[in-house]
Amino acid sequence: MFRKLYNEAVISFELKTVSPLFIRSGREDQLDPTAADNTFITMYRDGKPVPVVPGSSLKGVFRSCAEQLLPESCDIFRDPCTRRIVREERKERQQVQGKAVDGSIGKQRYKASCPACKLFGSTVLKSRIAFNDAYPVGDYKTGSRASVAIDRITGAARPSALYEFEYVEDATFRCQISLKNFFRWHIRLLLEIFDRIDQGLVVFGGLTSKGFGQMKVQNVELNVRYYDKGKRSEGYTDKGFYVERQLKDRAAILASVSDISIKDHDILQGCDLEYDKAL
Repeated sequence: MFRKLYNEAVISFELKTVSPLFIRSGREDQLDPTAADNTFITMYRDGKPVPVVPGSSLKGVFRSCAEQLLPESCDIFRDPCTRRIVREERKERQQVQGKAVDGSIGKQRYKASCPACKLFGSTVLKSRIAFNDAYPVGDYKTGSRASVAIDRITGAARPSALYEFEYVEDATFRCQISLKNFFRWHIRLLLEIFDRIDQGLVVFGGLTSKGFGQMKVQNVELNVRYYDKGKRSEGYTDKGFYVERQLKDRAAILASVSDISIKDHDILQGCDLEYDKAL
């Protein structure tokens, strides 16, 4: 499915914190008595440490939401697509031993995968989507809070269970999602997830049961390229090797996929990019 490059898309957007955001770093500074027990994850940027939302965290949140929205998505922990696909391929190899085998294994695996794995990938299928680390734009504030663990039996504070954690608030993170050889329903799905983020139904980081991790999506932009010039339509610019279009408004992006339903089985099962319309 990746032997030929059909199209590419880059979605840029900002995540604005509505409530404090906590993503644990996993590091503890036991030599600093003033350090919080649970520190926010940071990375160096322009020579100084700044808070970051890892691309892996973003992908996990988006995939989890996609599995809820897309019909017939597999359970990656109990019954993943991978297990079924490997079993079927092993059975097929035994049946065709000594005979010529169809080389379009990627296309077969894509067709046999659930909708979520079609986009986000699995151990037998390459992902079509990639998430960059998200860094803050402009100023932001950091704070810390003390909390105590509750005994689930007595309902009282557990002895010696006081801990402190760092969080980020009043911050705007610049995010970027890249897609390669995408279908239009992939874009529609991402817009649906953006809506759920705005509604507070999709949250990020830890301590979400305490109201942390609520965000708003803003300043969404889409840059799309098609390497088949036959896909060229109104709004596209010929760049020589490809045609390109930029959409700098969320409503305009939604209008370009308004005829797509992520509940349509036939659309989700399609695996021929040459028959998918341009945005």
